[in-house]
Amino acid sequence: MMMVRLVWVFLALVTASVFSVEPVSAVPTADVVVGVWERWEHVLVSGRDYASPCVDVEVRFEAVGPEGQVRKGLGFWDGERRFVFRCAFPSAGEWRWRTTCSDSSNEGLHERTGTVLVIPATGGNLFQARGFLRVSDDRRFQVHSDSTPFLWLGDTCWAAPVHATTDEWERYVGNRAAKGFSVLQVAIAPEWALEHSRSGVAPFLSNLPDISLPNPVYFRELDKKLALANDSGLVVLMVGLMETPYRYPSPEQVAVLSRYVAARYGSFEVVFSPSFDSGIHEAETLAAASAVREAAPDSLVTMHMGTGVGPKFHAEDWLSFDMFQSGHNGGNAAKQSARAVGMPAEVLALPGRKPVVNGEAIYEGDLGCAFDVRRTAWLSFLSGAVGYTAGINEVYAWEENVLALMDAPSSGHVALVGRILRQVPWWLMDPAPGRILNQPEDKSRLMAFALADDRSWGFLYLPVNEEVVLDLRDCVPVFDLLWVSPVTGRWQAGANATSSVRTVLRPPDGGDWVVMFSAPGSPNIARVKEELDRFALSDPERVATIAFGKDSAVDGLVLKSPADGGFVREAFQGVDCVANVNPERNSYFYLDVDDRLAFRESPRRMRVEVRLQSEGPLDGVLLQYDAGGPATVENIYRPVRPSWRRQEGGWTVLGFEVDLPFLGGRQNSGADFRLFLDRRLCRIASARVELEGSE
Repeated sequence: MMMVRLVWVFLALVTASVFSVEPVSAVPTADVVVGVWERWEHVLVSGRDYASPCVDVEVRFEAVGPEGQVRKGLGFWDGERRFVFRCAFPSAGEWRWRTTCSDSSNEGLHERTGTVLVIPATGGNLFQARGFLRVSDDRRFQVHSDSTPFLWLGDTCWAAPVHATTDEWERYVGNRAAKGFSVLQVAIAPEWALEHSRSGVAPFLSNLPDISLPNPVYFRELDKKLALANDSGLVVLMVGLMETPYRYPSPEQVAVLSRYVAARYGSFEVVFSPSFDSGIHEAETLAAASAVREAAPDSLVTMHMGTGVGPKFHAEDWLSFDMFQSGHNGGNAAKQSARAVGMPAEVLALPGRKPVVNGEAIYEGDLGCAFDVRRTAWLSFLSGAVGYTAGINEVYAWEENVLALMDAPSSGHVALVGRILRQVPWWLMDPAPGRILNQPEDKSRLMAFALADDRSWGFLYLPVNEEVVLDLRDCVPVFDLLWVSPVTGRWQAGANATSSVRTVLRPPDGGDWVVMFSAPGSPNIARVKEELDRFALSDPERVATIAFGKDSAVDGLVLKSPADGGFVREAFQGVDCVANVNPERNSYFYLDVDDRLAFRESPRRMRVEVRLQSEGPLDGVLLQYDAGGPATVENIYRPVRPSWRRQEGGWTVLGFEVDLPFLGGRQNSGADFRLFLDRRLCRIASARVELEGSE
């Protein structure tokens, strides 16, 4: 890299001396050399102290490129008398910069000048190679500055700025980049995370709720986190400029923090959101948005609104793209699906098209399961969204076992969405809900269909449907079909579909399915097949286990924690375990079997072993499993007593055997079965499930 820079500088010198008719003094004499879109930073030292440096003084920055291009921004206070300004230059050549300070008597900050020699990109990260994000010329989706389409595939790690250690962050970022995620969503310093901060570094030096004096030490650590994410090819969405802390500071305070954060991170690949799960707070929103536009005029700005909140700010010039939240909805699958389908349609019906992203849907955790996550992802993309953000409870809150839970099943399902869509020009698809002729009244079973603008290819998603009836008139005469499992990525070719006013398709089985349509001979299906074969998941053992050590990775079973199944982690007799510390309320232990092992099928038999400890007798403990059939309490929570038990020191192992379990995730929070603990305080060290029978 250094050799490339030296060669480029040498060529610039030779070119200037040979071809210039100006004196030799016109040869580039830049203070520093950086690459296109590489973050450049310069430090100024103030000639005096300020009691409140983020309020009492303002340093503006302007750089002019060789063809008159202009980049503007603000400097930010970085402790003591240090003021820093940063820039990412969009084109090569010599850029000349100048500062102006609101305190014109401060010679350390006012009317400082310099030059930067910007050379063509010579590698580096994705954003240095392709440029920062902007909105496409047709206003439909996001692209890099070189017009390469950008698929927004996000993950929420809200509390990471407050909680994440360096090692945790490095491993998490590497994991998400390897899976194909493209966005990480963080909150600057949410109040609920500050209450049990693991970093021990306060985000503010001022007395809360005064946020006018950010702590440079905290934000320097955040600099490193965001730089690592960008270097790994991940955009960062920073939310909550107007909600930190507490909800909500005055517009004046909001403006101070927003200006500081935007000045500090405008040269990163960062998208800013004034809101974080907000309703409509117009004064605070406008204060934050105006401050961001002042400090980082070239950055994208969106609004991460609360669940179901409509596109209030769609027409505002400062809003780069719309973000909706289909949300958790108390675990109500019908509302989740209806909003994943309906909210993008609402935005797309407005004048003045802008890209639409589902910035938060149901998480895998207390209220939802992996099926809920992948269902809302596919529904969102095929209903007009050009981005989707997933979440896992322990990851968004950045619990101590975050690394163990970051591979929860939904993370793989969302990664699979990205692998499929990136094989086709997904940005050419438009939702076609009117072509589905048999949408069910039950909103949790809503289907979604999208077609390319030339109607020669598209995708259909069936969450739980016996058949779909499509109106395919005005499409290509015949479609090749590819049926893909959104759980495993396994595919099977379907019979050709003849386009008609009533084309009927039936899925291969009772699972959820993605169907790809493509004109015969089109390369789209071939590319998708090749990608799926390349990343084919290995056949899992039909055995799943769960343990509760800090580093115990997901191995086929996921603990669910609905309102009547809350557990806390502790150690007992040297064994990491979970305990229902309020057994009258938390009398159930819920588990969800990874859908890769079984989903809406009927293995002939399921064996369950649970290792637990209680001070009292365990005679009343029952396994309650989903036996299939109509979704009645008798079927979903069918009880069975232990088939056997054994003692292992102070622990008891209970064994259960059940025939023909359904494994459809129909219990609370998407669980497949639960243990009734007879309202006794129990500590559970591990569980094991073995499935036997049909594949």
